[in-house]
Amino acid sequence: MSISPHRSLRLSAGALGLMLPLASAHAVPSFARQLGVSCAACHTAYPQLTPFGRQFKLLGYTMQNEPKVEADNGKRLDIDRWAPLSLMVMVSDSLPQHPGSGVDASQVEFPNQLSLFYAGAITQHVGTFLQYTAGDGGAFSLDNTDVRYANQTSLGNTSVIYGIDLNNNPTVQDVWNSTPAWQFPYFTPGDTFTTAGGASVPTTLIEGALAQSVAGLTAYGYFDNAYYAEAGVYHGMNNPSTASPANGGQVIKGMAPYWRFAYTGQAGNNNWEIGTLGLVAQVPVNGPGGPNDDFTDIGFDGQYQWLAGKNTVTVHGAYYHERQDLGGSNALDGTTYGNQHLDTYNVSATYYYRRMYGATLAYLGAASSADAVDQGALGGYAPGSKGASAYIAQLDYVPWYNTQLSLQYMDYAKVGGSTRDASYNNYLMLGMWYAY
Repeated sequence: MSISPHRSLRLSAGALGLMLPLASAHAVPSFARQLGVSCAACHTAYPQLTPFGRQFKLLGYTMQNEPKVEADNGKRLDIDRWAPLSLMVMVSDSLPQHPGSGVDASQVEFPNQLSLFYAGAITQHVGTFLQYTAGDGGAFSLDNTDVRYANQTSLGNTSVIYGIDLNNNPTVQDVWNSTPAWQFPYFTPGDTFTTAGGASVPTTLIEGALAQSVAGLTAYGYFDNAYYAEAGVYHGMNNPSTASPANGGQVIKGMAPYWRFAYTGQAGNNNWEIGTLGLVAQVPVNGPGGPNDDFTDIGFDGQYQWLAGKNTVTVHGAYYHERQDLGGSNALDGTTYGNQHLDTYNVSATYYYRRMYGATLAYLGAASSADAVDQGALGGYAPGSKGASAYIAQLDYVPWYNTQLSLQYMDYAKVGGSTRDASYNNYLMLGMWYAY
């Protein structure tokens, strides 16, 4: 199900038909419209990618089977007949297991999330995934953004897909669903949801703490459809409305190196990936001239897929180790936190029948030293988390490829290093996801 790197990025409908397990197109968001295929060509279930979906992303979202408007033989003008626009709506009703005093027993979020996308080919070698999202408050803001130039060549007998990527969230450019930007759970209660416990599983810096607060430029190569390498840097974006941490509104100071390496394979209905990634960043604790806390994140991830007609199985696993040098906080507050560490885990397994009926089981965990920083509270440090763990069970019904109904139960086993009152954070969520 992969594409020969020697072929043109623009494929005929016949060529696509030979490679893709096509089904009738019940929904046609912008990528599907561009390719002229069903959502099932690229996804087992949104947002989990198939091998073809990963290839489409690596090639810069530029493959297409749509008529073009060209002038001067395409040298100066090359645009789609239709703007690559899409809409996504998420609605949820979340029920805390223990509402507690002042907590509603049923918390409806309509919308839980509303997103507009400009997503598709811009030129023959440049494409984009640009998302604007309105949360519970109703105001739109820039969400995940991934703009990339991609091309392909050969080095001797080695096929190469290569590119340059500009994004605003470390790992949003990744093509495997075992990395933070795309890992399970994909759908959770929104910003206004509360429980009596009010806890969450701690996360490292690379697991979303920098999302939409940084700009990153990376270069990548995919060799012989087997070896993937990527490296680049991230820099904080100015946001004067961000009060803390203070660095002219920047979450990190200076350049933060990022790297990603993976090995992939495919045999029959099976495909897999194992990899590593990392980020090194300085976080200011008292303005641009003040001291910094230093964070080094190193992660290991793996993914396995079995795609066999009516049945699909996907298993993801990830482990992140974060070394925290809290020297800046020590100097500022007179504390003695010193060097700390935070380890997190995310494991999930999903089964789908006919791409319509799905079930997922997942485990989320974290363990830390006594005074480690929870990056989920970046800007409002929360030392002393000492770890947490939770289990998720989710059932999905997908009547159409662009519509998903979900029933999700979150069961906390440990919060703050203790099992006592952990269940006060449990909830049941009914959700609907729709995209067009």
